[in-house]
This record gives sequence, C-alpha cells and structure tokens, in this order.
Amino acid sequence: MKFIRIAALVLSATPLSLGALPAGTVQAFDSPLTGVVVAIDPGHQLGNSNAKFAAQMKQKKFNGTIVKSCNTTGTATNQGFPEATMNWRVANDLKKILENQGATVHLTRAVNSSNSWGPCVWDRGAFGAKVKANLMVSIHGDGAAARGYGFHVIAPVKIKGWTSDISAQSRVLAHSMISAMKTSGVAPSTYLSNPLSVRSDQSTLNFSNVPTVIVELGNMRNRADAARMSSSQGQQFYARALAAGIAKYLQR
Repeated sequence: MKFIRIAALVLSATPLSLGALPAGTVQAFDSPLTGVVVAIDPGHQLGNSNAKFAAQMKQKKFNGTIVKSCNTTGTATNQGFPEATMNWRVANDLKKILENQGATVHLTRAVNSSNSWGPCVWDRGAFGAKVKANLMVSIHGDGAAARGYGFHVIAPVKIKGWTSDISAQSRVLAHSMISAMKTSGVAPSTYLSNPLSVRSDQSTLNFSNVPTVIVELGNMRNRADAARMSSSQGQQFYARALAAGIAKYLQR
C-alpha cells in the first residue's frame, strides 16, 4: 500500500533528498499517513464514578471468556489526578500528531466530564470496526505498587469466534508499540517480567474486529511516572511515543 511505503521512508535514518523523489510525491511525503484510519480509546470516563450513572456501570456482558461490567472509574495519582483525564489529554495530543501526518482519527468518547459515563467496554471494543479503522489503541494508566514504574502493552489472546481474526496482527501491533516506545525513551515496566501481556479477560480487546492493544503508559502510583502523566509536557511525550508505535506498525 502506498502510505505504508511512504511511512517507511519517513522513519528511515537515511537522509532523503527531495530532489531524488519521483515527481508528484512531495505531498505524499509530507502526509505519510494519508489514507489511514486510526481509532483511539481514551480509557474510562470521569462520570463513571458519578452515583447517578450506577445503573449504567452495572451493565454486564460475556466477553468470550468471562462476564464483565460496562466500565470502571480507572485509577489516579496519589495527588488525585484521574486516569480518565490523563488518557483524554494524551489521546487528543496523539490525535493532533496523527492528523498532521494525514491520518483520519476517531476517539471512542467525545468528552471528559463527570456528567458523562462510558461508553461501555464492549462499545469501545467494537468502535474500531464501526469507523473502519486500520487499528485501535486504547490508552490507560496503571495503578500498581508505588515502587514500580514504566509502560506495558496488553494484546488479546486467540479466542475462537471472538479474536481469531485479530489476535496475530494485534500481537504485531503490540511489538511495534513496545519497540517504538522504548526507542522514544519510555521505560518498560519494572514490575512485570515482560512489557507484553497477552490476556483473555479484556473486553475492549475481545470485542474488537480490528488489530487492537491496550497501552498502560505508566504507573500512576509511582512518583516519577505520576509527575510525567500529570504534566502537559509529559502527556505530549507519551503521545509522540504512541504515534511512533503506530507508524512503526503501519510500516510493516
């Protein structure tokens, strides 16, 4: 596909001379992701903890292996900065980066508000196919023991009738994200033996029909990770790393 070949040029370490490019390709070079559709899921929602949405949160569905609820509140830093807000800000920074490279980007939610809930994880999972995306990345922050730090990526296990169509490519996407995020300077998790987890219990992954991963950007209970996740500079840093991972996957 044309955009994949061009993306490879953009990521190449070899300097390119515009004069050496075939006629009519400069515009494509400037927009390496033209033709790509990306779905971004800013995990959770501020209103998930609002009591008036309790009934919506209690909705449940079978996800291929277990029954799970609609959504959760997410975690927060020890200073009270919500995961939902961090996810939202990083997602919007990422959206701008990808759109500047020519991609069409859709978010699973339109607001970050205590007066809104969800959407449910099954709707989030199905969103990528709904918008005809090439891939979907779900953005999260972890809430592990405070001494641990770093990112990890979750990909779906192969479940017949559920993820059989996306598990292999989701694993490729996961490895692309891990490689690019490391190169971008994001430390892999110190509290997991491997930055890649392949799981069967994640509804956002199991309901997807496009290659999908969950990226836990860091540990919101860790002081250093929390400081980065709470700052606009840090959020932009994570967004650039995620964009690099998406470009690396498309290059393949």
